[in-house]
Amino acid sequence: MNAKRITAALLALVMVISLCACSAPGASGSSPSQTDDNGGQSITCLFYSDVWADYLYEVNDAFTAETGITVNMEYYPFDQFFELVEVKLSSGSSDYDVVHVDVPMVAAYTERDYLLSLDQFYSDEEKDMFIESALEAGTWNDQLMAAPMETSSQVSYYNKALLDEAGVEYPSASIEDRLTYDELYDLAKKVQKAVDPDGAKAISGFMFEQVNRPYQILCMPNGLGAPSIGDDSFTVRGILDSEPWIEAMTVYQDAFEEGISLRGITADETLSNFASGKIAFMIGGSWVIDALEEAGIDNFGYAPHPYFEGHNPATPTGSWHYGIPKNAQNVDAAAEYIKYMTVGNGHDMLMENFPALPATTHQLNRILNAEPSDDFTTEVLRLQAYEALNTAVPRPITPGYTEYENIVGTAMEDIANGSDVKECLESAVEQLEIAFEKYQ
Repeated sequence: MNAKRITAALLALVMVISLCACSAPGASGSSPSQTDDNGGQSITCLFYSDVWADYLYEVNDAFTAETGITVNMEYYPFDQFFELVEVKLSSGSSDYDVVHVDVPMVAAYTERDYLLSLDQFYSDEEKDMFIESALEAGTWNDQLMAAPMETSSQVSYYNKALLDEAGVEYPSASIEDRLTYDELYDLAKKVQKAVDPDGAKAISGFMFEQVNRPYQILCMPNGLGAPSIGDDSFTVRGILDSEPWIEAMTVYQDAFEEGISLRGITADETLSNFASGKIAFMIGGSWVIDALEEAGIDNFGYAPHPYFEGHNPATPTGSWHYGIPKNAQNVDAAAEYIKYMTVGNGHDMLMENFPALPATTHQLNRILNAEPSDDFTTEVLRLQAYEALNTAVPRPITPGYTEYENIVGTAMEDIANGSDVKECLESAVEQLEIAFEKYQ
């Protein structure tokens, strides 16, 4: 998500429990109840961040007008949110009727018995409204456990000023002209050599915005046809240490070894570096646009996500879903709200105004088939809508995703820093097999 909206402070568990919710005007920060002050039914929702707040007021008001159900919203910053979800749901709290679910956590929350199945509320026809990657990621043991609020995708952004200075032609924004990783690396080298020949300016030719994080980097082995995990959601031997993974991670490492991607830049720093002219090409999501608008949107361009020649493109995906805690007090009202926000009028109202990718086919097609324009956001979302419909590969669906992300992310960081690729991947396999034992 947008780095401006993420707090890096980790608070002690006892402090999280006592925190006051970050509720915006008109939203309730109190404990939920069966009725609101006017005697009508109400639900209380626990959401990550207030990034959606301004867009949700109008939608929530429309929902209340249509159903008579009042929606109370509580928002928490990133780290506090995950801590609070764990505290509340593990204790069997009935404080919340709806909770944001970061999609890689669906399987883990289900195995911990935190969520109710949504199958009883969604027909097969309604499930078919979601794109395959989002529906797959929200499902565990053949049950829909969290309904997609939105999805995500990536494009390759570039700094026009740096390319102009280097005399490098802007890459095409057309899907038909998608660059290979080799072509992207070559362009990045040319720009870097021209604008920073001795490295004194510390300009990177190319960076993943979320450097060393599986969310963005898994697209490389996926792009060579390799899965991220076995079909049983636990097998990693023969996958992470396979030839496609070794090849993909070698290409990833090459960018650092050749100095195209500079070491020492963290995922929390890449976006600001790019916006300030320190990176020529950067792969990032739609949330990047906010920072680019502040820096001067006319200074930046976009192109499709790169791919490996001879293989089908693979792009990162996945975002926030809605779930109903197992001990929610107002289950039917919560389900009505979730459906309104995912396959109903609320979803359409939100996604026609909110600059993010919807997880429904009809809304993605609306974006894809809109009249061409000169608007940066519109055209970036059009490109990402295509990727979401055609090339998106969800992250591993496993109860052990937290362990997977930490271990694989560490391996990616070690690889970026020059460690032996094969040894790092073999070590990751061994660590994950031990970590997964508790789930099996």
